[in-house]
Amino acid sequence: MRIVLAVLALLLVPQVAQAELKPAEIGIVAMRNSRQSVELAEYYAEARGIPLEQICLIDSKAGEEVSREEWEMGIRPQIRGWIVENKLAAKLRCLVTVWDVPLKIGKEDPEFPITVDRVAYLKGERENRIFRLRSLIAAINELLPGPDGPPPMPAESTDVKVLIKDFQSAFGAIRDRMKPVADTPQGREANTQLSAIFTAGGGLVNVVRNIQSQIQQQPDNNALKNSMTNTLGRIAGLTEGRAALERLSDGIEKDEAMLSLVEKSDGLLGSLAWIDGQLELLKKNETYASFDSELSLLYWPSYTLGRWQQNVLNYRFDNSYTRQLRATLMVSRIEAPTFELSKKLIDTAIAVEKTGLEGKVYLDSRGRGKLGETAPRGSVKDFDSQLLSLAAFLRQETDLTVVLDEVDDVFQPGDCPLAALYCGWYSLANYIDAFEWQPGAVGYHLASAEATTLRKPTSKVWCKRMLEDGVCATIGPVQEPYLAAFPRPNEFFLLLLSGKHTLVECYYRCKPYNSWVMVLVGDPLYNPYKANPKFVGKPLPAAIENLINGPAVESEMP
Repeated sequence: MRIVLAVLALLLVPQVAQAELKPAEIGIVAMRNSRQSVELAEYYAEARGIPLEQICLIDSKAGEEVSREEWEMGIRPQIRGWIVENKLAAKLRCLVTVWDVPLKIGKEDPEFPITVDRVAYLKGERENRIFRLRSLIAAINELLPGPDGPPPMPAESTDVKVLIKDFQSAFGAIRDRMKPVADTPQGREANTQLSAIFTAGGGLVNVVRNIQSQIQQQPDNNALKNSMTNTLGRIAGLTEGRAALERLSDGIEKDEAMLSLVEKSDGLLGSLAWIDGQLELLKKNETYASFDSELSLLYWPSYTLGRWQQNVLNYRFDNSYTRQLRATLMVSRIEAPTFELSKKLIDTAIAVEKTGLEGKVYLDSRGRGKLGETAPRGSVKDFDSQLLSLAAFLRQETDLTVVLDEVDDVFQPGDCPLAALYCGWYSLANYIDAFEWQPGAVGYHLASAEATTLRKPTSKVWCKRMLEDGVCATIGPVQEPYLAAFPRPNEFFLLLLSGKHTLVECYYRCKPYNSWVMVLVGDPLYNPYKANPKFVGKPLPAAIENLINGPAVESEMP
């Protein structure tokens, strides 16, 4: 009963006005059995005026990685229970993890009964749908058979691409057979049956394509236009249903409901493609995450663990009801390779805020993108062009010294004196000491492994080495993130330079995903440009104005 009440309390978390983060809205997570973890938690609380009773002490084993089972069954319930018992659910907006709190969460056990059952269920549904699809192809072939009988069935295949080709070939052949009898009762009956088969195989998506084709031939046919509107409405409803199901924990009941919706919208062919996608995800088992990113969804009752969940605190959700339904915490980590450096992250942030961060901006592109180029979101060209547009905007709108490197190699030793801000790529797990970091510097390196450890002495990953060399805040992944998981540099740094948001707010305002692998290291309250914001009195493009300012207060739930 106590667990049920705790869950209900968390589900009823009210949304807090999104003004600048306050110390009273922060909780600190520390390890009970680590003297230094508790000491750092108390040190940060006293430095920032956070009530000491807002320190949550958890019991877990030491080490940078914790198992998925330990997170689900041990750590997560401890933190949720602490929030409920201390009546903090309506108050906290941000959690801070400190020294010795695990950095990452491992994968689900592939032999976990639920996973084994899901694989068996999906494989069985796949076989069933292949049989049904081949039955549809046979039914097409039997319509209007020629003098030699129905065309032979294609060779059996379980490959979806081959099945699509076979389905399309059968349709092409029946169309040729229908031409001579199109206006006869036999032809019209065959066409009615063919339409039903067409919908079963390709779903409402195929119906839309068919109506579109007819509208092109009869542009003034209002009946066709109404049919199109109605069909698109049905597809939209099915899409919303699928989105709602995606938020639930994985299991056979969810798969069964999802397949029902997918088959209605995309037919047997679409449901086969969906099953194959799910089986591939289960095989890859990308259920790992950074501890901090999973902690963001502490209030969520259930969600799928395969890859990521959308971060509803991202500015793109400013006017979305989803943000109201899925209360999400901001999380930052105060931990560096040594205990003393961890304390220094706090001291430096507080000291620099008083006068403002001074120094140069270093942006290291790879020469893959072009200024103003449109490229697929999350692609190499996309991120490269972001660095170029950020450089151009800062040079035009601020008095900052911006150094942009457009060659494929990274900055080399001695290239970056007086470095205040940095973003670049790509030197995988091999930090190049090109920088003379200013006190309070903020930067991150776009690569796949740069926060896999913060403590291993021999590691050269960028987050660890940048912290050792003097940065005050950085971002990186604990596992392969895929490029689209990084905050976009032309969003993150503009937010930071505006001086209107704390570090953690900048991060969450442009961070794409939660329950994934990224981690923010630094004092969440750090605001290095609050004393000297860079866009004061300047008219900004609407898109940038929306990014920086957004709605002043969250809209109330209806």
